[in-house]
Amino acid sequence: RAPAPEREAAKPAPREEGANDGVGAMREFNDDDDDATIGMPSFTPSTSDAAGCLTALEDVSPSLRVLGAMSFVVSTLIGAPQAYKIYARKSSRGVSFWTLALGNVGGFLCVLNLYVLHYDQIKLSGNAFADFKGWARGQPSLLFIWVELANTLSMLIVTPMAYAYVEDSEHAFAVTTPLGGVDWSMKKAVRAGVLLQMVIVACAWAPALIVLHRAGECAPMAWYGNAIGVVVAMIICLKFIPQVKESYENKGSGSLSYLTYGADLCGGLVAFLQKLLVTNERVSTWLPPLILHSLEAYVLGMNAINDKARLGAGAARRDRDADDANEPDEERVQSERLLPRASRGASGATSPRASSPTRADAASWWKSATWL
Repeated sequence: RAPAPEREAAKPAPREEGANDGVGAMREFNDDDDDATIGMPSFTPSTSDAAGCLTALEDVSPSLRVLGAMSFVVSTLIGAPQAYKIYARKSSRGVSFWTLALGNVGGFLCVLNLYVLHYDQIKLSGNAFADFKGWARGQPSLLFIWVELANTLSMLIVTPMAYAYVEDSEHAFAVTTPLGGVDWSMKKAVRAGVLLQMVIVACAWAPALIVLHRAGECAPMAWYGNAIGVVVAMIICLKFIPQVKESYENKGSGSLSYLTYGADLCGGLVAFLQKLLVTNERVSTWLPPLILHSLEAYVLGMNAINDKARLGAGAARRDRDADDANEPDEERVQSERLLPRASRGASGATSPRASSPTRADAASWWKSATWL
């Protein structure tokens, strides 16, 4: 037993105000050392109840970094074809505002889910302005956040474009309840929907930002991040159902972009195969996206069949009109007999070749963005 003075010296120093008791402790590493030798930095949670929190930066292979960079570029541009097709056609017919709304809310909630569960990795990455090298070193671990954020912001531009060219029909959204009701035009309903989306996203993000800032780690909000993930999974399963209804009623693609949703479908299938065959992830991580991409494939196939049928019907109608125009009118023939031979046919009907598609028609088809 040590003497009293030595016992006093052996006591731990009193904890300073605001100290974290080891919360957020990181394994030290030197930037000049090899990651394979010392490993990537990690984070020690303050509690064991941190299910889902990612507490260590990952050593991502160069091939996966290239694939991630390509995914980021595609996600950044994925909304552009849809927005351009609406602009080129000056119409948003065939595009479901319900699907756009669910996509916007689901996208921002998905980013929130990733932000919460990757929060420790974000803290480990540090500040880009203070230590850019260390920050860049941690970004491959945050790839999913960047890709989902880019995808969400890219698709966000579609809503104002669709709103600008929507047909402002009356009684587009009418609801009657015992307490009252609403009867809005299409544009008023879209404006109200955008406001509701902003409120939902703000209310979901606010508590997470406040608690994470105060705690400095993911653990206290792990349950919240996982709960948001369940909501996102439900939205993913349901969000394309309104588009199925819209495309069925429209009997064609209208202003819905083949390129945007085709690219989303292809990327989703690649991710599905990777999760199923390579990383062997849980069913809950790949089943909701599989349902979404199956509905996308159904809509694209249905639209392609209907568009092909419309093009065939239009071509048959043009040929029929050309044949009708080429048939001699009895009164025109009788009157032309009274005219000099050189003047005959000057005001006659056009030939079938005159009504056939020209290069100008092809250019118009290209500019109308039908191919998108």
